[in-house]
Amino acid sequence: MASNTNKYTLLMRILHWLIALLILGMIAVGWYMAGLPDEDPTKYDIYPVHKSIGISLLALIVLRLLVRFFSPIPKLPSELAGWEKILTKTTHFLLYLLMLLVPISGYLMSDFAGFPVEWFGIEVPGFVPDNMDNSEKALSAHGILPYILLGLVVLHVLGSLKHRFIDKDKNTDVLSRIL
Repeated sequence: MASNTNKYTLLMRILHWLIALLILGMIAVGWYMAGLPDEDPTKYDIYPVHKSIGISLLALIVLRLLVRFFSPIPKLPSELAGWEKILTKTTHFLLYLLMLLVPISGYLMSDFAGFPVEWFGIEVPGFVPDNMDNSEKALSAHGILPYILLGLVVLHVLGSLKHRFIDKDKNTDVLSRIL
């Protein structure tokens, strides 16, 4: 629901920045972890923490979607070109979609492979039968989707910075709405 307010609610702003930091951290840790040799015991110490934070992140994203649905959302500046509005809405939709798909694919990868998924030591119930073919598909998705998510994050940041520092019309500064 769009509103005349110029800023997102405080809760929306906190969730935005917290989730952004967690996503970037999870991608970095995932790359680091995947790059470690299988013989390195550190690799298998990182997996449970990665899974736990991934589950927490998924919960925060669902919370963010609920808060977004029930919160007033600032309208896009009328000074934005039509293509910029379409790109902004499409990018936001894809960001939310991938923020859900990345942790879900990670969970399914482990669950299909029969590996336990724990949230800081508490076992999360399995929902799917063991199936290594499906685990491999989820592994492929979990390997590719973070790159797409990161690309969208870069597009999102660059767009915000463009409107903040390059546009001549300062009424297009969308970054101030989330700060």
